[in-house]
Amino acid sequence: MRYGIVGFGRIGRRLAVRMPGVAAVLVRPAQVEDASAIVGSAAVCTSLDAFIARGPAVALECASASMLAETGALLLAQGIDLIPLSLTAFADPRIERRLIDAAEAGPGRLEIAPGAIGTLDLLATAREEGLNRVIYRQLKSPSMWRLTPADRLADLASIETRRVFFKGSVREVARHFPNNLNTSVGVALAGLGLDRTEAELVADPAISETGHELEIHAAPGNVVLTVGGREVPPDGDPIDYTTFSLMRLLKRREARMAI
Repeated sequence: MRYGIVGFGRIGRRLAVRMPGVAAVLVRPAQVEDASAIVGSAAVCTSLDAFIARGPAVALECASASMLAETGALLLAQGIDLIPLSLTAFADPRIERRLIDAAEAGPGRLEIAPGAIGTLDLLATAREEGLNRVIYRQLKSPSMWRLTPADRLADLASIETRRVFFKGSVREVARHFPNNLNTSVGVALAGLGLDRTEAELVADPAISETGHELEIHAAPGNVVLTVGGREVPPDGDPIDYTTFSLMRLLKRREARMAI
């Protein structure tokens, strides 16, 4: 299967190294040499037109919310399936509507990856019967939160024990964190939507990793899911389930036994 990558940061590079079949990579001019060393110069593109011309069956967006807003609908209209990671773009209702309308019009198909939380299956299943409340929590140490816009929302230095320092609907919270709350939007899209899904940001001095908690309240049964991460320094590379969720979706597209 020929696939494309939009953006070539840590996740894009990790994906290109681990998954064969890269047909196109859309990068900034400054990244051409780096990308060429990994995927070959023929696959490297610096314009959307060149990326589309390479004919990937599916594009994995690993760039930014602004890039998803700019390119998502165009890729879908060209018949290229799209798996976006920068889901905070959906926090803007106009962009959310544009992407959903483009997916409904096709011929490209929009697929949401679970990202760092690993799975959305239980949540999407619960939506079929009596899903009435969903709470998503993201947990970091105060020092890690200080590297995000959270530093403008709370006195993080004063937090000595686990504390919810900011909460609201996923749409409200994600607007403040364009680069950090993508997983919350994936949860919302799989369940009750961005306005009805609750998000809580938790600072905990006792942890040194990013964690995720998901509460699902539904008729088939309530679910509490907790996902931790490996310990990294505040400015380190948080290898989590995100890259591997993309790999699973790519492999599933061609698997004779899909799981």
